[in-house]
Amino acid sequence: MSDEPTTESTPSIGMTAWSAPNPFDESTAFVLVHPIHEEDDGTLGAAVASLGLKRLDSDGDILPIGTDTLYASLRAMSVELCTGDGVWMSHPVTDDWTGNAIGRRYIVLAVGTAPLSDDADPSEISAYLAAKENVYAGLVKIRVRFERD
Repeated sequence: MSDEPTTESTPSIGMTAWSAPNPFDESTAFVLVHPIHEEDDGTLGAAVASLGLKRLDSDGDILPIGTDTLYASLRAMSVELCTGDGVWMSHPVTDDWTGNAIGRRYIVLAVGTAPLSDDADPSEISAYLAAKENVYAGLVKIRVRFERD
């Protein structure tokens, strides 16, 4: 991973953001959503199903998620993952991460169903992602979000 991951969470769900090269050696913005202390209680499994994420141990490319289902909005120094109902999750990011997201016009979203420590280091995150049967992914496009009054 090319920069230190930043981690912030709710009491039961953690998020980590980092930049790293994609398979084409292009700097790419990644976000990982995962349970912290216990196996997924079904919350993230339901998100995986509704977003149409693909399990990492499946053959083929990681597919884009339609912006009518989920999109990423960049706000100040954070990324917001937004559904039609509003912000699903938000996480602080770095300038480097934001630049990579804008440069690619998408982020890679990974959702894990196994627990991962809230303060996991890069090697623990890499090992977590290597357990591909517990991780699902999709490409999330960057989109401008307009506030409604």
